[in-house]
Parts: sequence; structure tokens; C-alpha cells
Amino acid sequence: MVDINEPINVWVLFKKNTILPNTFFWKDRTIKISQINLVHTSKFGDALFYHFSVSSGSNFYRLKFDTKSLKWQLEAVEEG
Repeated sequence: MVDINEPINVWVLFKKNTILPNTFFWKDRTIKISQINLVHTSKFGDALFYHFSVSSGSNFYRLKFDTKSLKWQLEAVEEG
């Protein structure tokens, strides 16, 4: 995977205390998430982060949601 660490916009569904990213927007592209492969959390000080490993077709992405600032970041990309 290639580290990116860029801010992105994400369309999400909040369902029964679960965050489900659906589509994100990066470099004038709209990327529809076909599968959420893994979700985990981490903390830094009092900030809680959700990390999502997702796929779109044969491409893989790692997204991060900051619950304190309510901002999303594209952490890494592996595109075929």
C-alpha cells in the first residue's frame, strides 16, 4: 500500500451505533465502496479514530475517521 494521508469527503450510513462508509471523493474521483473488510479503533490523547480497510473492485483503501474533529482522511491506497 502507498501512504497518502489526504483529507477526503465521505458519504456514510450510521446504523445501530455502526459507521458504514459508502462512497468517498478523492482527486476528482467518486469511489463507491463495495466492501468493508476490517474496522478497528485507535486513540491519541482524548481523540478516538475509526480505521476502515475497504475495497472497491480490485482496489484497496484505508480510511480514518476522527470522532473529535469529524473529519475523514485517506490513509493509504493500493490500486491495481
